[in-house]
Amino acid sequence: SGERVAMGTNSRAIALGVRAANQRLGSVAGTQQAGWPRVGRLTLVELYLERASDAWQGLRVLSHAAPEEFDIAPTIDSGVGPLRRQMDSGYRGTDYDFIAATGTAADTIAFRLDTKRARTEINAQSTQGKLLRELVRRASTESNHNAQLGRTLFQLLVPLEVEPFLAGTSRMLLELDEHTAAIPWELLDTRGDEVAQKDEQPWAIRTRLLRKLQTDQYRQHVQDARDDDAVLVIGEPQVDATQYVPLPGARAEAQAVCEALTGRGGLPPERVKALIDGHDAQTVINALFEHRYRIVHVAGHGEPIRRDDKDQTVSLGGVVLSEGTFLGPHEIRAMRTVPELVFVNCCHLAARDANQALRGGRAYKDNFNRAEFAMGVADALIAIGVRCVIAAGWAVDDEPAKVFADTFYRAILSRQPFIDAVAQARLAAWNANRDSNTWAAYQAYGDPDWVYRRGPGDPVHVARGALDEFDGIASPLGLALALEEEAVRVRWMGASRTGQLERVRHLQRRFGDLWGGMGAVAEAFGVACAEAGDVDAAIGWYTRALQANDASASMKAHEQLGNLRARRGFKAGRGAKPGSAALTEAIAEVTQGVRTLQALAGLQPTLERRSLCGSAWKRLALLQRQQGESAQEAAAWDMALDAYRQGEALAREGAAPEIFYPLVNRLTLDWLVHGQDAGWPGLAPADVQAAQAALAHKTRTDPDFWSVAGLIELELLEAVAAGALADRRSHLQGRFADLQGRVAAPWAWDSVADQSEMVLGAYARRGAKAEREAAEALAR
Repeated sequence: SGERVAMGTNSRAIALGVRAANQRLGSVAGTQQAGWPRVGRLTLVELYLERASDAWQGLRVLSHAAPEEFDIAPTIDSGVGPLRRQMDSGYRGTDYDFIAATGTAADTIAFRLDTKRARTEINAQSTQGKLLRELVRRASTESNHNAQLGRTLFQLLVPLEVEPFLAGTSRMLLELDEHTAAIPWELLDTRGDEVAQKDEQPWAIRTRLLRKLQTDQYRQHVQDARDDDAVLVIGEPQVDATQYVPLPGARAEAQAVCEALTGRGGLPPERVKALIDGHDAQTVINALFEHRYRIVHVAGHGEPIRRDDKDQTVSLGGVVLSEGTFLGPHEIRAMRTVPELVFVNCCHLAARDANQALRGGRAYKDNFNRAEFAMGVADALIAIGVRCVIAAGWAVDDEPAKVFADTFYRAILSRQPFIDAVAQARLAAWNANRDSNTWAAYQAYGDPDWVYRRGPGDPVHVARGALDEFDGIASPLGLALALEEEAVRVRWMGASRTGQLERVRHLQRRFGDLWGGMGAVAEAFGVACAEAGDVDAAIGWYTRALQANDASASMKAHEQLGNLRARRGFKAGRGAKPGSAALTEAIAEVTQGVRTLQALAGLQPTLERRSLCGSAWKRLALLQRQQGESAQEAAAWDMALDAYRQGEALAREGAAPEIFYPLVNRLTLDWLVHGQDAGWPGLAPADVQAAQAALAHKTRTDPDFWSVAGLIELELLEAVAAGALADRRSHLQGRFADLQGRVAAPWAWDSVADQSEMVLGAYARRGAKAEREAAEALAR
């Protein structure tokens, strides 16, 4: 009850699943007294308001159909950081095209499209089964260097209506079934004769093609590997030398993989188990079951799993081991722990005739399609739940194979998503030898967004490169939405300021001159720059927004311009020598910010603007103290106190839950300005209780960093007002440390640091030795 889940692609499906689960539990349990858990409340959490609205509408329809089973909230409850909608108008939970190509009766392939350019459509293409199988057999061999064959297959297999969606450059996940997985889709070529002569990359590389297997055979309960589990690398295991030629390339590849995994920034050597010295079957199989593995890489000879349709028998096959044994589907299904990634590079040959790798030097039968070998092993790996599988469909050449493996592992160790790592590896292998089709031999199945995590602290997902992510921006509105999302990711989602700033600058270089003259767009740039920590750029964009002829910037832009100027001036002036030009200029800039905020608050007073005025006056007072201007300092403190009083009054009038902010600041300034006055009565108990109640309510019902920090700041104020900081120091340090452990973002601590410095600095100057030492220690 009360659990929250992230909303998937279909909120109605989630609700129906809960309904079905509750019904099953009820039928099994018989009565509620049996103690079976049932879902009583389900909260769907969504980032985009538009998508949340769609979900809400869908759930309302469901509640009308079954009113006795569903009670839908009357409105959407907005939390912190909601985004209006995505840059793209259509809802898709992924940034890659999803295309299904599945077999139907009478040698027909049905294509189902779910792309960023089109919703689901179905197109069918019929072809001669016998002709297709012959072309597939010819294409799926290491000796195939006929580029025209790939172009012929493309035109035979792909309907004209589907071609524009397959011929682009988007990321692509291709779902296949048992009828279509044997087709070497990676070799399909969309280029014409003239284009093919140029350096344009092959289709599978341009589209970063990945496969997905549609199957009804899978392990029900998957025991996943842990982040600290090991890696197993097997290279050229021992085989019968009378039947199989040596494969030094397989051994070199395995060695390169080990070096990539344990190189600079990689894994500790003890976490990589390497069997690359011709180990026998017993050693290999023992090693496979000895540890829990996250990654398994195998390079060596492979034997196909042959199926005889006449007597319905299946011959053994897989990775060839000693004594006529194999590491095949049976051994894979016996694995208890499921690796995240398995790379099976079988049938790996040196640059020799393919027949030399076969039993007794005999060639494969004419009717054998070696592309199906990858399906035999890949099926078993996918069935047990391996997240990502790479298998070679035919024999590969040494050098491009080694380049593929080395590039792939270096990419995943640098936290590239699986789809990008495979694309980079294919491109590197293609460039290593463009006369070889090795790059296309690797059939990659898996989760496009899977990333290798070094430990539990690593994020599960990695942001895409700005160049790819922002390709869909085609209008000023799309740009404004993208900038809004960048700001939200920093402020509310823990994104790195450095990384986000790079992305904002990318948008600035790409669109700044084009649409930056529009007030609303310039304001969006200002917001994004400010959240990413580039205050100078933010001030420049806010200034440009207010000067735009279209007057589309909001009053918020004016407000934030004044706030940022006050903050920038204060930061520049701290530490400057009294009477220096730097301090004088800093005071002037803070003063300019104060005037802007005062004018806005007078024109349209709000709690936020009155509070910003109070904050700016505080900064000005501290700089004037530093300058030695005591009269101006006293006046600034009075103005700050008055601003917070007015903000408190607005909060009481509107019953705003954020009343704690002006109230705590007003109490702080009351102590700071009048705490040493004769007859000062101290902090008013009623006001302290009101602040505590407001903060406690906010923390209990809608907690955020500021409410928790406010409780600590209020306790600090009570301690200094009572002259008992030394007694409370350890407790306060613990509370601050606990909060920092939960929220470490520097931007969140700026205001807290300024406030604490102001209070503790003043207290250190006033208190006795023990209290002064406590204040100095806490300030550090």
